[in-house]
Amino acid sequence: MATKGCIGDVCFETYTADIIVQIIRFIIILSPLVIGLSIGAIYGKKWGEDKYKNLKKSEYNPPSYVFGIVWPILYLLIGFIYSYALYDSKCIPDSISNCGTNVHYKELKYWIIPLLALIFNFMYIPIFFGENGLFNGLIIIILSLVFAILTLIQFCLQSNYYNYTIIIAILALLPYIIWLSFATYLSYDLYILNTK
Repeated sequence: MATKGCIGDVCFETYTADIIVQIIRFIIILSPLVIGLSIGAIYGKKWGEDKYKNLKKSEYNPPSYVFGIVWPILYLLIGFIYSYALYDSKCIPDSISNCGTNVHYKELKYWIIPLLALIFNFMYIPIFFGENGLFNGLIIIILSLVFAILTLIQFCLQSNYYNYTIIIAILALLPYIIWLSFATYLSYDLYILNTK
């Protein structure tokens, strides 16, 4: 007897559900990279405008190409850990069998903090180039850092389907948190240097 797999309220036969779960995993892994690179491409020319080039920058500000190397790696790490830490597989018995339905991926409440972390991250560049961007960008990057830390804490404290999720969460999110800490310092320095 084939069991059913469900993603949210939509149920499928198990083999179909397994394919859909793998497609969703692939989407989760690549989404931060695709969205992040798209935002970077949309606003890429603004980095070369006089308004940005004429800003006083920290002596620790790395060359622009460093950001182009670091962010894609970090976005892939984020997508990878999200696909594992937010995965769940549990059986729900029905009248026919003990495992009549498999539920994949965690409930919505587990997605809130990780998604907010990404949303704040993606908001930084548009806000930075907007009105009062230095101050607003600083606030957004601080929120990105706070929610990245909360995401790591959540992934370490929640029950995880995979035993090694905590290790992957630390390996994937710690470099992200370190980079965000550095970016927060750069954003703060940029704000201070250019508001005197």
